[in-house]
Amino acid sequence: MKHPKHAKPHPIRSRLLRAASLFLAAVCLTVGMGGAMPQASAASMSDLQQRLEQIQQQMAQHKADLADAKKKAEAAAALEADLREQVNILQGQIAVLKSEIAQVQNNIGEKEMQIDAKTNEIAIQEENIEDQWSDFKVHMAAMQELREGGTVAMLSAVTDLYQLLTFSEVMQDISVRDTEILTEMRDAKAALEAARQELEEEKAVLVSQKNQLDANNAQMQAKQSELNASLAEAQLSAEEAQQAQQQAQEALDSDEMNYEAVQKEIQKIIEAAAQSQGSMSFTGFICPLKTYSRISSEYGYRVNPVTGVYKLHGGIDFAAAGGTPIYAAASGYVSVAGWSTGGYGNYVILYHGSMNDGASYSTLYGHMRSIVAKQGTYVTQGELIGYVGTTGNSTGNHLHLEVWQGRSNASRVNPRDYVPIPHN
Repeated sequence: MKHPKHAKPHPIRSRLLRAASLFLAAVCLTVGMGGAMPQASAASMSDLQQRLEQIQQQMAQHKADLADAKKKAEAAAALEADLREQVNILQGQIAVLKSEIAQVQNNIGEKEMQIDAKTNEIAIQEENIEDQWSDFKVHMAAMQELREGGTVAMLSAVTDLYQLLTFSEVMQDISVRDTEILTEMRDAKAALEAARQELEEEKAVLVSQKNQLDANNAQMQAKQSELNASLAEAQLSAEEAQQAQQQAQEALDSDEMNYEAVQKEIQKIIEAAAQSQGSMSFTGFICPLKTYSRISSEYGYRVNPVTGVYKLHGGIDFAAAGGTPIYAAASGYVSVAGWSTGGYGNYVILYHGSMNDGASYSTLYGHMRSIVAKQGTYVTQGELIGYVGTTGNSTGNHLHLEVWQGRSNASRVNPRDYVPIPHN
């Protein structure tokens, strides 16, 4: 394991530290070597830094727009789902109601058929009564004739008292029976009328019930129309929110592309300035945190806790409280100090130059709450560069530290082989 102590700062580096500007460090380096950095380069660096700040402001706004659009899209989707559920419930209720209406309508039809049948029975009974009444009138006329003379002739044929009594009873029975028949027929007709009246009342109850069901059905149909209109509005709102979300995401993607493009231009300037100082070197690293709770993730392959993808974890994670100071592990140029589009959140990259093993190194510090280091400046070992946070693809406050051989993360190495990590 390589744990050499850091060498004393180079005199030129001391002058760079005192410069304290985004690009004056490079100017100081060049002046110290007897040369002069062109004014156009300094102006270009300043313009690029301003452009980065503008893009970062745009990114912050577009992130806010994206978050707002996502909330609106989620709210619209929830409202749409709720309205759909209400429509489905109402459609079920309408289906049940229509079935009840159909059943009541069938019952009304049956009552109408029963009423028609009773009406026919009453008509037949009336005809029977009328026929019986006609026969009764004929019979009464005949009886009247018997009383006026026919009776005397019939009585003259009677030979004894028994025949006389029998004749009298027969005449009386005929009269009583005729009266009973008429009474029975009138009672039967009255019963039929009462039965028909009862059926009419039952029909009226059914008609009233159907009218109420029809009214309920009309109300439900109106409610369904309202829900369908609200659902259409919710769908439109959801589409608008999704469109706003897509536009915000496209704007954010464009910001990130522009940010990366400007960063590359800045890196070219920084690299040119660094290469002009051939003696830039260091002898080793220190731990970037004075205190931390534990190592939450080592260097190596693992399942990413955010994406769920099995891939190389190219650094070491120091779990620490939010706001814990982060210090430069070695002196060097601040190659990057800003927001990462690749998941690091707020991050800093330092280029340290060559170590005594002959290789050049860079270090990356990710997920910062806030950044102190300024891009394009020179920092000394142990200098404050930022604070622990949980920005980017992070599940909690920690410092993600990477060590690179060279300037690219394609050559990441295990920090434990270079950085002394005290046991906490």
